[in-house]
Amino acid sequence: MKSDRDEKYSKSVPQKMSYYMVPGSDFQCKLPLSQHCGRKLSTIDEQDHDAANRRGKINQILATCAVLLLSAACGMPIGYSAVLLPQLSDNSTDIPIGQSSGSWIASIHSLATPFGSLMSGPLADYLGRRKTLLVSVIPLCLGWSSMAISQSVKALIFARFLCGFATGILGGPGQVYIAETAEPNLRSLLIGAPYVAYSSGILLVYYLGSLLDWRSVAWCANILPTLAVIAIFCIPETPAWLLRNGHDSRALKALTFLRGSEIGAQKELNDMRQRLEKERATMKSNENILTLCCQRVALKPLFIVICFSLLQMFSGTFIVIFYAIDIVSEFGTGFDTKQAAIWTAAVRVLCCMLFCSILIFVRRRLIMIISGIGSGLFCLALSVFMYIRVGEPKMSYDVLVAGGCLLGYIVFNTALMVMPGIMIGELFPARIRGRTAGGVFASMNVALFLFAKFFPTLQAMLKMRGVFVVFAVSSFLLTIFMILFQPETKGRSLEHIEDYFNGNNWLWFSRDRGYKTVKLMPLDQVKYENQALNQKAEHA
Repeated sequence: MKSDRDEKYSKSVPQKMSYYMVPGSDFQCKLPLSQHCGRKLSTIDEQDHDAANRRGKINQILATCAVLLLSAACGMPIGYSAVLLPQLSDNSTDIPIGQSSGSWIASIHSLATPFGSLMSGPLADYLGRRKTLLVSVIPLCLGWSSMAISQSVKALIFARFLCGFATGILGGPGQVYIAETAEPNLRSLLIGAPYVAYSSGILLVYYLGSLLDWRSVAWCANILPTLAVIAIFCIPETPAWLLRNGHDSRALKALTFLRGSEIGAQKELNDMRQRLEKERATMKSNENILTLCCQRVALKPLFIVICFSLLQMFSGTFIVIFYAIDIVSEFGTGFDTKQAAIWTAAVRVLCCMLFCSILIFVRRRLIMIISGIGSGLFCLALSVFMYIRVGEPKMSYDVLVAGGCLLGYIVFNTALMVMPGIMIGELFPARIRGRTAGGVFASMNVALFLFAKFFPTLQAMLKMRGVFVVFAVSSFLLTIFMILFQPETKGRSLEHIEDYFNGNNWLWFSRDRGYKTVKLMPLDQVKYENQALNQKAEHA
């Protein structure tokens, strides 16, 4: 039986795989004579394994950085209205605006994003993740260039629409690309990085706006997309998409680049191929996207992502960011609003970077539970303080207390802001990941636009102190929801996560306890199997 296993293992690895031989006279095997059957099979050379592992991680990081350049470029239009509108409100400008036209310039970006998101899914599945990223650069550069030469409000609105459309195209495929190219342990860090890039783009456009006029800022904004195009041309398509579309040799080449070793890449590709064949054998040829989404492997993650996103919005994640300066200004005046905007953006960048680093060491569920509780407590503290200060004269410490509560909220709530993108990249099954990501991003942007549009009405009804009570309650409800439904995905492969959702359970506590076992990395698994064979050989 031992010999049969050795023969089976020797056939499961590529012929190019090399071993070195050490003495082992008692070991009998059925290997080819050229491999000296009187010797035992040794492990892959430690130095070669470590070098390949490092090379693969570096290549994955470089591929992610190419996507992050484009993410930062798409983050700049989000914050550009804060630069554009104050300068257009100046009477000396050549494009005078009113309150109505100014609101359209600010909000049209959010209205355009869902259209791009809806298109991104079919594009990502048809053209590929990488080509879809390149497509998003076209409307982005056209938007910025049109912005820089605009001579009317309508031209500005059209230019803003193009930028929002480009941001929508990028969102889903960018997250999916990182999720499909990063190995499980490294994915914890890389999949949250686009939000760092978005925040960095906002910070960059704020800083440029404090130095330059709005036309010069628009021209400068074309630099990042140009650099992103050059970088994306140098990275491969995702192996998962290549394999699904019949490009096996290209998939092996891409996976070898991303893993650093053809040995580990071949084994991982064989596993992917087996899963794909099994999936196609059980899938009906006439199934459409709606039918696929109704299957439990897709329905469960859809339920989790949609409910989480709604609770996240009602917890004030984006509203507090949009209105941070206005909220603080209620407690006092005398500070520079431009500097305040830059500082809030800087805090957001630092918090996103800190959160991505924490993802390497801390489990997802624990992070989200702590973030939900912390966000709720700071919102509740700010609301209580506002109730206490009703009718009281403004004091110098009011702005410090309000700013401190908002800062604490941003620190804890950053995790909740980043998690929907991570969920989309990790939870959805491979067969619908591209199309579903675009649809979910579109629905999230529509819901965000509606919530932001009607927020002033909600504020007029409940006052700011009542609004923060709503934020606090939503944060606590989100925490309870995560405890009940969110699976732990840290260290799990995408296939392992898909197997979890194929189970009969909905609640995390009713899961198959075997899910606790974390699958080894491809190279590590090869190394482990070799060591196991050697141990058996020593006792033979």
